[in-house]
Amino acid sequence: MSGRYRQLDLAPGQPLLCRWDYVQGAQAAPALVLPDACVDLLWDGARLSIAGPDTHAQYAHIAPARRLQGLRFAPAAAARWLGVPLHALADQRVDLRDIGRPRLSALGERLAEREDDAMAWLAERILSDTPPRDRAMQAVHARLSRTQPASVAQLARDLGLTERTLLRQCDEAFGYGPKLLARILRLQRFLQHRHRHATLLGAALDAGYYDAAQLAGDARRLTGLTPTQLIAQVAD
Repeated sequence: MSGRYRQLDLAPGQPLLCRWDYVQGAQAAPALVLPDACVDLLWDGARLSIAGPDTHAQYAHIAPARRLQGLRFAPAAAARWLGVPLHALADQRVDLRDIGRPRLSALGERLAEREDDAMAWLAERILSDTPPRDRAMQAVHARLSRTQPASVAQLARDLGLTERTLLRQCDEAFGYGPKLLARILRLQRFLQHRHRHATLLGAALDAGYYDAAQLAGDARRLTGLTPTQLIAQVAD
């Protein structure tokens, strides 16, 4: 990563996971953004936008020395605050004014009127007016975050839903279905566990992959990179 990234974690159990701040370096190298089952609000000092759920890696092009601030929503919280199903925002970066919700349209202008406390003010507003998250979708995220996640059929049975209903609710809450959500969470576990192991295979097994080939397949589909290339990119 060519810029400076800082993150402030917020209290667990809230609609927001963290606030973050990114300042691009002197060289305008694209920043790799990996799918992580999260949705962020982005503020560049003039424009407030929503980064929808990514189904694959993207590269953010940020001008040299440009500052970008963000708020990251907890799983399934963004759809509740926006009032929009997240599958409509998958792989997109959308100005909040274009969402079509009057209560959101003026937030960018109000942020521009504020100075250093802008994101703190917005975070407080989100924490105060976001409806409670859907417990079923919280359970889905928790179950799929395990090293040995439940199958879609088992999830549906445990929640008292049909598989079709579970797919629809996941599309609305996360932006995609439970199978893709499980793959994204597994790749994130691999990246988090990589420092614990001397080999990529050890990290892959710890994250829940059957073997190196399954890891390579997920890495290729989700990022377009080999596991070795992905580790090198993340380490930059």
